[in-house]
Amino acid sequence: MRIFVSAIILAVAGATVMFAGDAAAGKAIYDTKCKMCHGADGSGKAMKLKDIKADSDADLKKSIIEGWGKMRPVSSVKPDQVDDLIAYIRSMK
Repeated sequence: MRIFVSAIILAVAGATVMFAGDAAAGKAIYDTKCKMCHGADGSGKAMKLKDIKADSDADLKKSIIEGWGKMRPVSSVKPDQVDDLIAYIRSMK
């Protein structure tokens, strides 16, 4: 039974990694779609990235797709690019 449960946990963990976004691809998206307002490091003059460390990936996805506060929805980011963008944002210091 333990082996079976361990195998399931490993499979789920592997699937999570497999579907994680690509930060390098996300950087290219950020540079073309986000940097003009948020700046290269997220501390942009027009709009700073809010403290997103506590936000879930689902919250970030919703902010990108639907907008949040002053930020308008980023309709030019395709749904399959959002995970890559989130991966890059998470990699920023």
